[in-house]
Amino acid sequence: MAIHVAIVEDQKQIREGLKAMVDSSPDLFCAGVFEDAESLIQNFKHLDVHVILMDIGLPGQSGIDCVEKLKEIRPEVHFLMCTNLDDDDKIYDALCAGATGYVLKNIPRADLTEAIRQIHGGGSPMSPSVARKIVNAFSGKRKQSKLVNALTDREKEVLSLLDKGYPYKVIAEEIGTGIEGVRFHIRNIYEKLQVHSRGEALNKIYPRVLI
Repeated sequence: MAIHVAIVEDQKQIREGLKAMVDSSPDLFCAGVFEDAESLIQNFKHLDVHVILMDIGLPGQSGIDCVEKLKEIRPEVHFLMCTNLDDDDKIYDALCAGATGYVLKNIPRADLTEAIRQIHGGGSPMSPSVARKIVNAFSGKRKQSKLVNALTDREKEVLSLLDKGYPYKVIAEEIGTGIEGVRFHIRNIYEKLQVHSRGEALNKIYPRVLI
C-alpha cells in the first residue's frame, strides 16, 4: 500500500519539486498540495493522508501552529517538518506541537523520501544538524540537573524568585530574612554555579533547551 503524502509549502518551485519527488516514488502517493496552513485545515478532516510535509514559515498561520491544531484532530497523521529553519526554538516548538520528524530543505531527495518512509514506519527522522542539537540538549539538561542538585532548597527558592525579576527587598520578605541574608544566599549560588552575575546564574539554570 502506498504512503499517502500531503505537501504544505508556499514557494511554488519548491512545492512543485516536492510533488514531483513524491510522484516519482512508486511507494508514495501525493494526497494533496497546499500553499498555506489554512488550505490544509479546510481539507484536513476528509483528507486521505498518512504523512504531511510541513513548512514552518508560511503566509498566515505558521506550520507549527497548524501542526498543534491538527494533531489533536487526527493524532494518527504524522507531521514531518521540512524547513530552512534549524534554530533551537523552532525545533523545540515543532516537536512540542506534535511533529515527529524535522528535516531541512537542503536534504537530498533520496534522504527525504526515506524520511517519509521512516516516519510512516514509526521512526522520527531528523537532519544531522537537528539531531546534533537534540543530543546537545540532552547533555545540557544533565549538566543543568547536576548544578541544581548542588544548591540547597533555600538557594533554589532564591534563584526562582530572581528568575521572576523580584528585587532583593521582595525576596527578603518572601523567604523571611533581611537584605543581607539574601545577599548571603546569592553569593553562595554564584560560587556553586561559578558565575558572577544574576544573568549568568539564571542562564545556567534556566536556559531554553529542546527537552
